[in-house]
Amino acid sequence: MGQLNDDAVATFMLTARKKADILGLTVVTGNTWVEEGTAHALRQLELIGCKDIPVVPGAGEPLMPGRLDGLKGENHLYGKAPWTGAWEGPRPKSHWDVETYGGARPPGPAADFIADQVKKNPGKVTLFVLGPATNIALAVKTHPEIVPLVKEVIYMGGAFDTPGNVTPGAEFNWWFDPEAAKIVLRTPFKKQTIVPHDVALKVAYGRAQYDRIVAGAETPIKKMFKDVQRGQGTFVWDAIAAGVFLDRTLVKRSEERYIDIDTGMGPNYGRSLGYNLGEFKAPGNPAGTQKATIVFDIDTKRFWDLYVDTMRNQ
Repeated sequence: MGQLNDDAVATFMLTARKKADILGLTVVTGNTWVEEGTAHALRQLELIGCKDIPVVPGAGEPLMPGRLDGLKGENHLYGKAPWTGAWEGPRPKSHWDVETYGGARPPGPAADFIADQVKKNPGKVTLFVLGPATNIALAVKTHPEIVPLVKEVIYMGGAFDTPGNVTPGAEFNWWFDPEAAKIVLRTPFKKQTIVPHDVALKVAYGRAQYDRIVAGAETPIKKMFKDVQRGQGTFVWDAIAAGVFLDRTLVKRSEERYIDIDTGMGPNYGRSLGYNLGEFKAPGNPAGTQKATIVFDIDTKRFWDLYVDTMRNQ
């Protein structure tokens, strides 16, 4: 979780609407190292008066041994990726070493925390996978008994009918740890919903939204937008996932497909695979895959109204 990026905004949206009882935030290395994400998450919750929500550090590396070394081969194929997340800089020794927007504090292993919360709340927990899926993969592998107890899994990840944003074939979250994504996507959860890069490309944040958010009396969130964000244009991947959870009627078009991910080292490493149910004529589903709902379009105006209202009234 960065200082004020889309996963931070997703957290603000879920805490503000009172429609979600957040049991905890588990942190994984992805856009930032797990230590950085932990420090930023703690500070963000402190700013909005939600210090009672546990922040639990999780996996610090992808599942595949030597994943970072594999970048050399990918760079040979495509040239250097435009963004490699945590690998852009050295790993901090601890979350205490990270400079945050203010101050900070956490417990330990995320996989066990996830399993404990699901068992305490059977049939009620929605897992948000807003970064690499490493923590969830470890949770279902070490605690397989939780799988039928999970209400839903919502992902921000994948690129199905558009190019990726890290390689021509892969979106960042699933590319960072494809092996973990494959484990989770192939787990037989009751319900899986995917908010991919495809829909994120249609929902760009800019100056108009910024001006609406910061207007009027100052609040901690408005001040943070002014200090850190300053109205730069960006996409809002994770915030869309939060919006879809809070209001399913925002979805204008979705499809059910059987989902997988390419983990073969080569040009398609990390590529999302979605088998269209209408075209798949053989009985059953492609071996080992699970059915998921992929969101391809949302009501952009109503989403921005929800986004702005949440940021203004946090």
